Amino acid sequence: MAVGEGLAAGQSGPGLSESTQKYSFPALVAEKLQTIFPQPLMQGPGVHDVLGTTSVPSTPPLLSQGDTRIQLRTGSTPSPSLFIFNISIPNARLIDALGRRPSFPIIQERDRQQTITNLILGFPAMLFDTDVPLWTQAEYAEAMNPTLALIELGYYEALEAALHQEPGRIPDPGAFRQGYASIVRRLRALQSQVVVTTIPDPVDTGYFLRPAVGAELAFAPELVIRAGYGVGPGDYLTKAALADIGSHFINRKIEPLPANSILRQATADQIRTRVRALNTEIQNVARENGAIVLDLAALFARVKSAGVTVRNRRITGEYLGGFYSLDGFYPGATGHAVIANELLSLLNRTYTRTFPAVDVNAIAAIDPVFAYRPAGGGTLFRAADLGLTGERQ
Repeated sequence: MAVGEGLAAGQSGPGLSESTQKYSFPALVAEKLQTIFPQPLMQGPGVHDVLGTTSVPSTPPLLSQGDTRIQLRTGSTPSPSLFIFNISIPNARLIDALGRRPSFPIIQERDRQQTITNLILGFPAMLFDTDVPLWTQAEYAEAMNPTLALIELGYYEALEAALHQEPGRIPDPGAFRQGYASIVRRLRALQSQVVVTTIPDPVDTGYFLRPAVGAELAFAPELVIRAGYGVGPGDYLTKAALADIGSHFINRKIEPLPANSILRQATADQIRTRVRALNTEIQNVARENGAIVLDLAALFARVKSAGVTVRNRRITGEYLGGFYSLDGFYPGATGHAVIANELLSLLNRTYTRTFPAVDVNAIAAIDPVFAYRPAGGGTLFRAADLGLTGERQ
């Protein structure tokens, strides 16, 4: 079983859809464990609100929409799945995993999060006329009595706090510990083996760019980015700022960026500190309850600082670096394969097994995130062209 949010669900780029779900790291691991792992596959192009984009109302699905659960495909024959084993829900917080359950109506126009919860946890139960249980994530996992359970929670809270540049959105460590421990204890009481994941630092994601990286993607001198937009050496540009900067360069005129386009070092440090505090609690809960820890925070930091070699190319955690999808927050298929191998290695060490690794090179060969590379190239603009003179230049 996988209990989590968008990372474990296989969210990528525009949302959650079949094309990305089949490469989620829990699904890749389940394949190597040779165990069945039905997922709540979604019709493309994707469903739910993507962090950092404008929310849109939920509507009954039409032919071209992606709000529809599709059947589990076994070989070439579609067959319905009564239960699913990846119950991760994009944008789910810890409190959602504990307390949010499906509720009628299935499509809730003003509540996209409830709608995606209904489509994942409530299908097909909500279609039956008889009285059937409608479980929260925690209850669903408990009801399945899993042999091995993965818990990946807390990442959405960290991403949301970083996106809005409000460290206070990150939960209090004590309250987070209490809720997190309740899920771990309930599964361990079933004699389930439990793997918990640390929370990756959102500042390590591709959404936040050092001035030098932003300058490279904008094909401009770093001096222009730093002086023109007041970006300090320890500050970060956001992915969203790149589009505004591009329009400024086209018009040859630097203008003020929208709010939250620059993540200041002081705010970034506060977010990092609060995420580390949550990770300390996750590790404590694991140690106290006999769970094992997959250190995603360390893995994502390593990808950001050193990269990973795939198909004779070094992919990195920078935006468009090959690890993260276009949203900048969630990995593409190649990134999920890297995570899967980290988990498989952990299982092999812990349980003295020899599960084979995922072929990362083969997945990268069909991964559009890996294939995309920004055009190379030189500086297109001079400081004087953009109205920078004197000290600013």
